[in-house]
Amino acid sequence: MKRLLLLLLFAPLVGFGQQGSIISFTIFPTYPTETDTVYIYAYLMFSSSDCDCLTKIDYRSGNSITASTQHCLGMLTTICNTTDTFKFNPLAAGIYIFDLTLSSGFGGPPCTPGVVPDDYDTITFNVSAFVGIEEHSTNKELIKIVDILGRETINKGFYIEIYDDGSVKKKYILE
Repeated sequence: MKRLLLLLLFAPLVGFGQQGSIISFTIFPTYPTETDTVYIYAYLMFSSSDCDCLTKIDYRSGNSITASTQHCLGMLTTICNTTDTFKFNPLAAGIYIFDLTLSSGFGGPPCTPGVVPDDYDTITFNVSAFVGIEEHSTNKELIKIVDILGRETINKGFYIEIYDDGSVKKKYILE
């Protein structure tokens, strides 16, 4: 019985089983354009307490982004949830692949590195080309003024102003 208790107590120290898991990813903004700063949030869960992040590295080659994180785990077997944030300044338009490798070590920072990675996951996202709003000139020229029957008139009573850009203004002047 004592041996089983000791085995259960020290099992996290020798690295039996998976210590950390990648739960999910979130991209912000949801539909990034090439003018946006892109954030990737990796939601992680660990089976031991005190899941402080020791190192976080990302490397970009073309449209492939490879990242890895190492977290230090504590002695207690409690669930620890955390989020790692990866920030990328505006990316060129295209389809990107983000690969994350998660590992964990033991002890307070600096902790021992994990021998085998805990988890690995990939997400693909699209950065679209920026579509700007074209400025329109407010300098329009009045072509003619007509009455309600379409006859040219002077600006008196009810009349309609017709402009060169196709817009119209309906006006009514009380005397």
